Amino acid sequence: MKKILLVDGNSLLFRAYYASAYAGPILKTSNGLPTNAVYSFANMLTSLISDRNYYDVKVAFDKSKKTFRHDKLENYKAGRSATPEDLIPQFQIVREFLDSANILWWEKENYEADDLIGTMSKIIENHCEDFEVEILTSDKDMFQLITEKTKILLPKTGTSNLELFGVDELLQKWEVCPANVIDLKGLMGDPSDNLKGVEGVGEKTAIKLLKEYGTVEGIYKNIESISGKLQEKLINGKESALLCKEIATINCEVEIENLIFEPININLNGLINFLEKYEMFSLVKRLSNRVGMINKTDDEGLKEKISYKKLEEWNNDYSSEMNFIYIESIDENYHKGEILGIAISNEKGMFFLNKVKGDKEFEQFLLNKDFRKATYDIKKTATLLKNSNIDFNYHSFIYDAMVAAYVLNPNITSRIQNLINIVQTHLFIEEDEIIYGKGAKQNKEIHIDVKADFIISKLEMLKVTYNLIIDKLKSEKQFNLYEKIELPLVEVLFEMEQKGILVDKLELDKQTARTLSLIENLEDKMRIILKDEIDENFNFSSPKQVKELLFGQIGLPSNKKQSTDKEALEKIVHLHPVINLLLEHRKLNKLYTTYLRGFEKFIFADNKVHTIFNQTLTYTGRLSSSEPNIQNISVKDELQKEARKIFISDIETKFYSFDYSQIELRVLAQLGEEDTLLSIFENDRDVHAEAAKKIFDLKNEEKITSDQRRIAKVFNFGIIYGLSDFGLSNDLKISIKEAQEYIKDYYNSFPKLMMYKNSLVKEATVNGYAETYANRRRIVSELLSNNFLVKNFGNRIAVNMPIQGTAADILKVAMIDIFDKFKKNNLNSYMVAQIHDEIIFEIFENEKVEAVKIVESCMKNAFKKLALLVEKDKNKVQIKLEVNMSKGKNWFELK
Repeated sequence: MKKILLVDGNSLLFRAYYASAYAGPILKTSNGLPTNAVYSFANMLTSLISDRNYYDVKVAFDKSKKTFRHDKLENYKAGRSATPEDLIPQFQIVREFLDSANILWWEKENYEADDLIGTMSKIIENHCEDFEVEILTSDKDMFQLITEKTKILLPKTGTSNLELFGVDELLQKWEVCPANVIDLKGLMGDPSDNLKGVEGVGEKTAIKLLKEYGTVEGIYKNIESISGKLQEKLINGKESALLCKEIATINCEVEIENLIFEPININLNGLINFLEKYEMFSLVKRLSNRVGMINKTDDEGLKEKISYKKLEEWNNDYSSEMNFIYIESIDENYHKGEILGIAISNEKGMFFLNKVKGDKEFEQFLLNKDFRKATYDIKKTATLLKNSNIDFNYHSFIYDAMVAAYVLNPNITSRIQNLINIVQTHLFIEEDEIIYGKGAKQNKEIHIDVKADFIISKLEMLKVTYNLIIDKLKSEKQFNLYEKIELPLVEVLFEMEQKGILVDKLELDKQTARTLSLIENLEDKMRIILKDEIDENFNFSSPKQVKELLFGQIGLPSNKKQSTDKEALEKIVHLHPVINLLLEHRKLNKLYTTYLRGFEKFIFADNKVHTIFNQTLTYTGRLSSSEPNIQNISVKDELQKEARKIFISDIETKFYSFDYSQIELRVLAQLGEEDTLLSIFENDRDVHAEAAKKIFDLKNEEKITSDQRRIAKVFNFGIIYGLSDFGLSNDLKISIKEAQEYIKDYYNSFPKLMMYKNSLVKEATVNGYAETYANRRRIVSELLSNNFLVKNFGNRIAVNMPIQGTAADILKVAMIDIFDKFKKNNLNSYMVAQIHDEIIFEIFENEKVEAVKIVESCMKNAFKKLALLVEKDKNKVQIKLEVNMSKGKNWFELK
């Protein structure tokens, strides 16, 4: 049987947009045209056509917002949120992509893509005996089209991980046959289409009714045999149920002109022209290779074979003064990673080593500082070598492509393929999962030739982009940021990760058992309250089951999305006694799964956790942490704070925490040259009390109430994070007019702040990016938007990023300086963690005086040191940086 792929174009494009938007910043051309959704759409569609061997592919789109369904229900789909502004131009671009690739698409006035696809599928079923159909869509309405010859391809996550639904799979999922999908929709409704269905009838009840009575009409023919509240709900909702069923029914008799099915023949030249026009350089070779497979042509000419030698062991004759090295490991946590192969390139050639353990000459090569090495992700590389007991000289690694690319574009993610987004080459590397498989199917034991070719291709990318990236750093005036801050920080973070943090396993077990007991007690209470509503298998941790319980069975009011998140539940907490318990259960469950039982898998044989400090994941330059995330343990929630007791210092040391006091406000005062704020900090006065005096026109500090100080504090931090009159009125429970007056008084008191904020927005609008004191940049394309909310968000980024990013750079400079001085003074004390504006150390008792002195000095002088590193006038840095210190034998005792 030949397979035809029918694609719901709107559904796939929306899916592609949100998947890529959540993964990182919106991909745009150099002139600001958004292309992220089209990029993902093209990538997925060509991959799918290639992998699943389709005979032909057709795409259908919605043509307009109004269809024949609006004649039946005026507010059909009215509840849907507006299409994101940066997706709108991509609807036209995606059609251009299909035209350029010679993939046929249709749209028709008054009809939806569903109707066109439904019609095509029935034409194929009835007139094309040797064909079968697969429909790619996220719209579960399409399940009604399933037959023995037609199946649905449903993306489970993002635009990948597809699930194939036929008759059996549908029966297993919904316990109904395809013909009953419209009956199910009639009863349940669909908030996304603004179809109400029968109020109070959810999925379980609807399925039960259909199993007994067959159809919606069958239910109403037998309405007298249904009793109680359910009968009442069904009678009240009859008109809605029948209307929803009618609207949900796909029209499979649309007239479609020029519909023929023929073998796929993608136009490679047209496709390449399109990709280059929209600057999708990373797709050029990838899609070129796929087109060769799709068109069943010989694509060997498209693959550039890189020449290299496979070595059993290293020979020092191959060593050179300048080397490129790439060490492969695909384990998510590189602290547990396995080296799968090593590629090396220099003036003497390109080489691949499959195994290096026990290779003495290779260790000599790694240990020799004169043999300089450029790599991708020094920290990961060094960790893999150390954990494999391979000796090396850390300082022989002189270039980190991942960190360099991050400085140039913080929107980049930590993948070597993304180097091309910086330098726009046509090189291409396959995704790891293509070579090694994914999830449970991942396989490291692949053929050595396939593996070697793949690792060599990564090395080639590293080598080709090296000079281009260095030159770009210099031309963008960001080389100092890379060379003097980010690159030295890699070693600091490497040492922190290697040291790790000791875990008190007895305390962990105690808290785990206690929390589990609290969860079980809560569940017992909820089962008593809900004894008539739930069965013994009900899962209180399942949002789906909780949603069905609250809004289906109990019938509580909900928002359009029937959300069960914290904010939504807090709004209806007074309507049912179980909701408070659900909120408490959720909090305890997060503590248990994330911070207690969740931490157990991260404890190594040395009884420590070795978190990964991510240097290249945030837009502002701040560090993040994973495997496990130690930055996210709340200190505000008492139960979560208790979890900090599991982190303990060694027998001979104590934890010391050094935390910058109001660093972002101090940075704001300096960068904005706000004299009044500078004076407050210079004279060690209470900045919130001083602001309160000015806002409320008070003369004496004694008159300031705690409430007035709290309001001033909201202002002081709010100006950094985009304080609005609406937000302030919500925070302070005052009218918008009062909020506006407060804001006016505040800016009158600190006149230079508004001038500074306006200048930041203006500069970001002109330049296209916001910039820190150290020339760290973030693209702010939102400022060009015509959408008020999007542009407002851009304004907030333009103000926040220079302040928060400069604070992050100051912290990094302090860390590097402390690290160097500890080494220089032969101190055994060391840094173990960095959390927001705080650095945590383990300090030996006999070193505490000297260590504390070094830390405080380095942190207080870090802004001036930053000025020197990025070649600015340190004498212009007036602001005093203050540091708070606390100590303890565990993290709970800190602060």
